[in-house]
Amino acid sequence: MDFVITCLPGLAPLLADELAELGMTVTDQGQAHVGISGRQQDALRVCLWSRLAERVLLPLAELSVPPEEAPEKLAEAVDWRALVAPGGAVHLSLDHAKGVRGDSRVSGKRLLRALPPDITVSPRESGASALRARLDTDTARLWLDLAGQPLHRRGYRLAGGRAPLRENLAAALLRAGDWHREARPELLMDPFCGSGTVLIEAAWMAAGVAPGALRKDYGFLNWRGCRQALAEEALREAAASLENKAPLPALKGFDADPDALKYARHNAERAGVESAIHLERRELGALRARDFASREGLLVTNPPWGERLDQQEQAGWLYAGLGRLLGEKAPAWRAVLLGAEVTALDRAGMDLEAQWKVRNGALTNFIRLSRPRAPLPQAPLQVGDTPGFELPEPASPLFNRLRKNGKHLRRWIDREDIQAYRLYDRDLPEFNVAVDVYGDQVLVQEFKAPSTVDPDKAAQRRQWAVSATRAALGVHREQVHLRTRERQKGRNQYQKQATQGRFRVVREGQARLLVNLEEYLDTGLFLDHRPMRLRIAEESAGKRFLNLFAYTGAATVQALVGGARRAVTVDTSRRYLDWAGCNLALNGFATDRHPTVRADAMAWLETCHEQFDIVFCDPPTFSNNKDRDDFVVQDQHGELIRRIMKRLEPGGVLYFSCNYRRFELEESLRRWYAVEDLTAWSLPEDFRRGGAIHHCFAIRHAQD
Repeated sequence: MDFVITCLPGLAPLLADELAELGMTVTDQGQAHVGISGRQQDALRVCLWSRLAERVLLPLAELSVPPEEAPEKLAEAVDWRALVAPGGAVHLSLDHAKGVRGDSRVSGKRLLRALPPDITVSPRESGASALRARLDTDTARLWLDLAGQPLHRRGYRLAGGRAPLRENLAAALLRAGDWHREARPELLMDPFCGSGTVLIEAAWMAAGVAPGALRKDYGFLNWRGCRQALAEEALREAAASLENKAPLPALKGFDADPDALKYARHNAERAGVESAIHLERRELGALRARDFASREGLLVTNPPWGERLDQQEQAGWLYAGLGRLLGEKAPAWRAVLLGAEVTALDRAGMDLEAQWKVRNGALTNFIRLSRPRAPLPQAPLQVGDTPGFELPEPASPLFNRLRKNGKHLRRWIDREDIQAYRLYDRDLPEFNVAVDVYGDQVLVQEFKAPSTVDPDKAAQRRQWAVSATRAALGVHREQVHLRTRERQKGRNQYQKQATQGRFRVVREGQARLLVNLEEYLDTGLFLDHRPMRLRIAEESAGKRFLNLFAYTGAATVQALVGGARRAVTVDTSRRYLDWAGCNLALNGFATDRHPTVRADAMAWLETCHEQFDIVFCDPPTFSNNKDRDDFVVQDQHGELIRRIMKRLEPGGVLYFSCNYRRFELEESLRRWYAVEDLTAWSLPEDFRRGGAIHHCFAIRHAQD
């Protein structure tokens, strides 16, 4: 007999290999099906033992007829007495191919009306002989579906949580990673396990449990031509596989959603593998080296980000964070990822071994098998003792000052493991620039000269500044980014300065942060706040954190990396909040759990009812807003702080900072609250040359 085994489009090569391993003779392979030739018991075995198949179809008729005649012709071509017992029921699913006019439901009703009168029609596949038909422009086909309900319905999952993964697609991910072979790794991990489908399928695959072991309803049970003894034997063999007590590899699942983990535990219990799977509520960013205890392992996962357009950029940075984590903690592992965007998957930065393009309902997905790359050392640029090339004499003073500053900062950079720092800040009157190092890149910011300065002379000094910087740091021209700063008004500070820039990743402590050295007035990271951000990381374990006037969320990332259980990020700029979302994703945290809120901080505090243990507030000196009066930090910081303190938990701390150099804290705040001036402490070594460029305070409730 000939049978057609269907699968998700794109999985046919994996399905053909699986069927061959089950002992089937493969005769044909398409995009979404595999043809086999065998006996009746072979078809029953596929129903019960194939992990990738969707349906097992027995061809009943194939006619060369136009679609307008096809329904009745198909009904006439079948010996219904050999197929369905008197009084039996059938369920029909009929599809029109592309180019066939008319309503497929009408064609289906015509075919059913042409059946013998003693055959009843069932609205469900369960308990009926399941028929499937397809009408093309010149061909009509009819099959009997021996599976009945789709084979991905194993019977262990009653609730799947949000967007559950199909069981046969999960099995395909595992097969792509060679989990079906006996020489499998000792540990399998899913860091976004959801309702546990990948882990349960992995346990069943390793234990040799038949994927159909729990199911009691199959289409072949209602097929009159099925030999009862064969069916009973096949069902007994599959059910007996549940008793397999073979030792299983370690299976670990992590997720941030407690409801999803509850579903996973219930599903694993119904599958009989709850004792074999370790489930824990933890985000990707909270995983540590001990979680990758086995030297060789397999990570298989379907990250829950990237299907919506507003999440695709975050999804890319999530994959980047995942690839980095594996490269650092488990460089000998392999990873199987399911994603919707190739560009996002590319961000993982792993070595691609194989890829499959899969159609999953309305979505096109990609299965990728990859190996992580061990990270290369990340030593930041530092000044050398001699210039990298011969300099023009007018550039020498700046080179000498860069060398002096670099020598002063060298031990501090090494001791504190600094990756991004300020090397020079307008020390010499003739070079009105700031030089910042970001890993292996350099940003030279020229402060716009007054109109009285000759433009040609200004351009010449700019070129000398770039040459001195290149010579001091030994970098190529492509590593130096030049921009001109001038006082911004209104919303100009948020506008792009160029159009061809891109994000770069820099490390600060244990966090990774995105900077843009080309497109915006600011890079996305205020270097002078580095000590405060690292202090927040040290103090945030188990705390609730609030970040007001949050900019790109760098302080939020540090709080979460430090173990904060919840973080809220508030800013008025959608662009900066999107940037913050990408920063969170890069470090393995999701805005679903740690929301980014677009709102005016003063107004938001009036409606907020949540309490926080640590608050970081760094308002601008001045800000205008079309929906309220202009904000002036010196005039309005008292009311702002009082509103924050209403949301601060007893025992908590508000870190308040601003960069208005003449700032003076409202005296009444010192009477009402315990205020500690942290300004001197908060200035890092690379900013001490210019005096107090910001003010910083720790403010607590007085009784604390």
